[in-house]
Amino acid sequence: MTRVVVDDDRIIAALHAISNRSEICDPTGQVLGYFVPKSAAPVIYKGFRSPLTPEERERLIRDEGPTARPLSEFLDELKKKYPDEFQ
Repeated sequence: MTRVVVDDDRIIAALHAISNRSEICDPTGQVLGYFVPKSAAPVIYKGFRSPLTPEERERLIRDEGPTARPLSEFLDELKKKYPDEFQ
């Protein structure tokens, strides 16, 4: 993960005031990225459940093997598949 150090008291104060996942935009409204405050991170996934049963997850791992790969490879594949979305 890339670390960005913020050295502007106004920005730091604005980020501290955010309580939920938020878009960070430039003055024109273009989304630069998203910010999730540390206090909100555990809540993001609360209530979400896998559509797979534990037995189905075990079967997939057993039958298909581990399918983990670096995020960079996954994103490269998406960029090739949907080039217009990654401009």
